[in-house]
Amino acid sequence: MYIPKHFEENREEEVIKVIKNFPLAILVADTKNGLVANHLPLLLNKVSKNKKVLIGHIAKTNNLHRDLNDNDKVMAIFKSEDSYISPNWYPSRNKNREHVPTWNYQAIHLHGNIAFNYDQKFLLKTVEELTKVFEKDDTKEESWKINKVSTKFMSTMIKEIVGITITITSQIAKSKLSQNRDKEDRKNVTKELKNNGYNFLYNSMKTLK
Repeated sequence: MYIPKHFEENREEEVIKVIKNFPLAILVADTKNGLVANHLPLLLNKVSKNKKVLIGHIAKTNNLHRDLNDNDKVMAIFKSEDSYISPNWYPSRNKNREHVPTWNYQAIHLHGNIAFNYDQKFLLKTVEELTKVFEKDDTKEESWKINKVSTKFMSTMIKEIVGITITITSQIAKSKLSQNRDKEDRKNVTKELKNNGYNFLYNSMKTLK
């Protein structure tokens, strides 16, 4: 990923925020059948200070677990909200300065080694974790939980998936948030994003110094 210095994202808390708020990753792998990309919700687990792992699952009918071996290299791409940025949003245009359109976004590339897990206990735990996170508030009576369905049905469904873990070896992150613009231009872009409903981008821009 091309990252000019002023767009380089080194804040770990911002990286984690993007991953948690936009968990549908693009998992890219160079398989024996060529490049393959899958769209999968992945959870980030911090095993220790220097070790991070992504967990998730794929359908057993997905050839990924047959086309890759354990420890093969993959890349997971996470992308936040994004928006077109109009030159009309720059107040400096009124000072006879010319501008062109651009696009603001945040993107995280996590490189790592994949492993496949067929253990029923691991699969059940993974589904439980995914459900707990994405149901948001599993204390509510209406929130879906695994015990909402029969053990027989869940056992049948678990047999149709394969668990995956990706041990992260490196990451690169980009926040393209008008850092290269004048203060008044950046301030107005932030306002326009909020006015157009891009609340995540708005909040991300507000965190910039």
